[in-house]
Parts: sequence; C-alpha cells; structure tokens
Amino acid sequence: MRGPRLTVLLLAGAGALAAPQAQAATPPPTVRWVQATSLMLRAEPSAQARILERLPQGHRVDLSRPPAAGAEWCEVQGAGPLRYTGYVACRYLSEQPVAPLKAGEGGVPPDRRWVTGSRLQLRAEPRPDAPVLASLALNTAVRLTGPEAAAGYCAVQLIDGPALSGYTACRYLERSPVNALSLAMPVHADGSSNPDFNPARAFWIAPSWELMAYYARGVEQQRAQLGEKAPRGPDEQLERMKARLSGEVVSVDDPPRVWPEWARLLKPLPGDGAPSLGLEGYDRDGDAAPRTLALLKALPALPEAAPSWWTREDQLAAPGESIAALAARFGGQVVALHESLQPGSPNRGEVAPGARIDRLSQPLRRISLLADQTVRDERAAPQRTYRDWDPTSDVNCDGWVGGFSYGTADRATLLRNGIEAPPAGRVPLLFQLWSNRPLPAGPARWTRQVLKLDRGQTGFVSGEWRTVDLDNDGIPDLAWLQATGRGPGHLDGPPPHDDPWYRLLLANVAGRWRLLEVDTFGYGCGC
Repeated sequence: MRGPRLTVLLLAGAGALAAPQAQAATPPPTVRWVQATSLMLRAEPSAQARILERLPQGHRVDLSRPPAAGAEWCEVQGAGPLRYTGYVACRYLSEQPVAPLKAGEGGVPPDRRWVTGSRLQLRAEPRPDAPVLASLALNTAVRLTGPEAAAGYCAVQLIDGPALSGYTACRYLERSPVNALSLAMPVHADGSSNPDFNPARAFWIAPSWELMAYYARGVEQQRAQLGEKAPRGPDEQLERMKARLSGEVVSVDDPPRVWPEWARLLKPLPGDGAPSLGLEGYDRDGDAAPRTLALLKALPALPEAAPSWWTREDQLAAPGESIAALAARFGGQVVALHESLQPGSPNRGEVAPGARIDRLSQPLRRISLLADQTVRDERAAPQRTYRDWDPTSDVNCDGWVGGFSYGTADRATLLRNGIEAPPAGRVPLLFQLWSNRPLPAGPARWTRQVLKLDRGQTGFVSGEWRTVDLDNDGIPDLAWLQATGRGPGHLDGPPPHDDPWYRLLLANVAGRWRLLEVDTFGYGCGC
C-alpha cells in the first residue's frame, strides 16, 4: 500500500536572502535552491495558511516547468516518500546552489545550534529527571550559553519566542538545520540521484514504511557487496524500525461500499446506464453489456425478500472491502503490523522490507458458506497482507495463488488449469463475508437449483443458484450463483474447456436483495 500523494504549496518565511554559492557547472534549467533562511511549506497559497513544513536554506527544489519572466509563483515538485507538488514564491529561489546555514559561517553566530530530534526536552537542570520546561521541535534554533560536550547536557537559550533557558541533550544539537525533506528523497524529480538521501536518519525524524523499505534494501546491498564477510542474522536498526511501525494506528479514508439493489439491475431506471455484474474486462469482444443483460434475463427470479437476519447495512460487509472500509462500517481502527514480527512468522529477522498487515482493531464474525451446504461462523479480526506498499521492488505477482479470491474452486477445476489443488476430500469454500452478528444456533436451510444457459447469449452453458436461510424463519438471507463456461484464461487466451469460473453473492438486507460481491477464477497473475 503506497502512501497518498502530498499536494502542498510552498511559501517563503521570514529571513534574509542568502548569497548563491558559486558553481562551475551550469545546473539544469528547472532546478532552483532556497535562498531564504526558512521556507515554509503551507497547505494553501496564502501567508495565513497552515504551515506543513519549514524548508531550510539551501534546499533544492525542482520546477515543473521554467517560470515565465516576472512570474510571482513557481510550480515545484519533489520525489520519494515525501513527494509533493505545489508552488513557491519565485523571488525566494536561486538559480545557483545556496550554502546551508552553519554556525560560524556566513554571518551565523558560532554559538548557534539547531535541534535535530523531534520533541527534544528542555529541562530546568542538567539531569534526566529534572522538570521539563518545553518540548522543542525539529530545527528549533538555540544559543549555547555554556560549554558544548560530546555527551551529557548543554546549557541553551531559545532564540525565537520567549527567552527561555535550560538544558538539553547535547547529542541532539547540530551546527546546521536538518533538511528532513532532502534526507527522505532518494531521487530528485528529474530522476537524478540525491546525495543527501539518508533513509535511516530520515526514518527517525518521521517514521514511515517507505523509508524502512529503502533502508532495508540498502542493508541488503551492503551485505551482498561484502559477500562472506557480511554480518549474518537480523539487522538491529531494521528490527527497531519494524517495531516502531508495528502496532501503529493508520488513518485511511475509504468509505463503505454501497451495494446495488438486484431489482435495479434487473429493471434499471432511466439514467442508470447498463447494469454491471462485474463481467467487464472478461469479454473478448470488448462489450460485456449484451451478455450481462442476457444473463440477468436468463436467471430465475429470487425468492421474495422480506426483513430477516440483517436489518441494517452496518451489520454485514463484503469480503473484498478494505480494512479501512470495515472500520468505517463497523467501527474500530486500522492497525498496521509487520508480518515478520507476528507469532509463528517464518520471516522473523529477515533483512528485507517484508509484508505489511492491516488489521481491524476489533474482531468480527467471519461467515463461510461451504459446498456441503453448511455454514461456518468464526470470531476473527479481519486483516489484509500487502507487499505492494514497498516502493523499492515490483511485487505484483509475489505470492499469487490461482483460483477464486473469496472462496475455493473444486479440485478438478484447479488441476485442469495447472493450479496446485488442496488434498482430496476438502470441502470447497463457496464464499465468505463479514458480520457483527453471531449466527443463531442450529443448521441453516439451503435450496439448490441447476440452470441451463445459452452460451451464445450469456457466455455460459450452465449455472447453479443456492439460497441460504440462516435463521430458519423461511426467508432466505443469502443467494449464491456460480456460472460455468469458457473462462477468460490468462495471457494466452481462454482455455479449451468450460470451467465454473464466475460467482456472485447477494444478501437480503432489510428486505431488499443487494449484490454484495462478485468473484472470478484467476488463471494467472497478469504479469
């Protein structure tokens, strides 16, 4: 899971302009350097907008295009985990590199220091149990009021704001501000490498999964270069990064799905457009609409729905909904975990970015419909395991398994298509869904109907309807369809045989049939 793109605006802050640094080579025409003491990253193109970041003097920015003569704003962009696109006042940019601020140089007092950590404690006395006077943010400027030591505490005074004096850890003070944005940027927007990139240091300023991945790849490369002399076993800092990220609550905006009503699919209203059953992209002729309409007409009518087990949409969810969508529907939070730190993981201590698990903080009921017409109801915490969050590698096909996404195919279908099958005798899983209501005691009541379909019209030769009455009140709560025909196949086209490759699941929600999910047989990962 990749992080969201950050779109911001840059506005220069207060401070005198710095003199450009001489350079022999001519820089690219779209590269500029910050020549203000501090460049404020704002949410909007306004001096009153919220400040998102302060960019130090000497920071490189890449223009999206050369600015017009006399332009007030320049569009800039950045690459890497903290990538951004926005605008900056052109008058605060230099066409030549600008030296960063440094104590004792360029008019900067020699006793000037900058905080290099986040929330550094300023204490009343030089000891760890002394009262805390203030919490200092990254790049807070201070003045040394006593001798500087390699370890222990330094006496300092704040430069901006109230004239506050105290003591803070010397190891978190440096002679130049930290350029956090540059530390987290592996390449510039023009694709050139960034010599300031330091994922380890950037991580501890602003921890992120992307920075951890870059650090892990760097350790991998170093060990590969050292060969037999390389250290063995886990990397201590990488393990601390994993632990820092694992268990963190993440904020992802993904609203719950709105399930289409089956009646509206059968008889669309004006303006609804062509009904969809998830067959788009599987029709070799490029237009699935005619076959979708023919399939809808060929299916027998569902039993009349009336309010039964699920009376509200916040009582169940489709299996394909994201963890964030489940949190929005049922409540709870999304917790990110590193797979290698989970109990029983075979990847513990691996020197690699690894897999990320997004887990719902509260358990739900996982309802499984089985081919032997039984229903399994289990208490479980929904989770998804991802590898595509890693920006350092292409993992599109990593761990791909053929078959259905939310169920299992029968053994014969799997073997016929060259996919590894489970042991003989295992009952196939028809479909799964989530609910916050435990099912009532007693077996569910099933019905089953075999359908004959017209291949030329629908693309299928046969189908199977099953309905499930979970609470035995005579009103079906779920309906399941499986259709058999020539599947889409993989890159080499459809297989020469028919397969039961298409499934859908409907739910009776407050007396209305709704299309909860579509599942199709995967013949290949597509890579």
